[in-house]
Amino acid sequence: MNQPNEKQVQALREFAAAHGRNWKSVLRQAWMTGDYSSAPNDTVVYLQQVRNSFGPTWLVRFRLVLAAQ
Repeated sequence: MNQPNEKQVQALREFAAAHGRNWKSVLRQAWMTGDYSSAPNDTVVYLQQVRNSFGPTWLVRFRLVLAAQ
């Protein structure tokens, strides 16, 4: 798997929306500590899947594509 699936991307979007500009730093901290208390509840499993499949280095390069409005 080279890219996150649709549900994983949606979880990243929701996390980013909840944490604003520094969302990657907050997510990275959650990945390092296992503390997902700041994540929307239904996203935790997908955020962990992204961590396990792609890791922190991938996150640095990842860019969210904004949904069309």
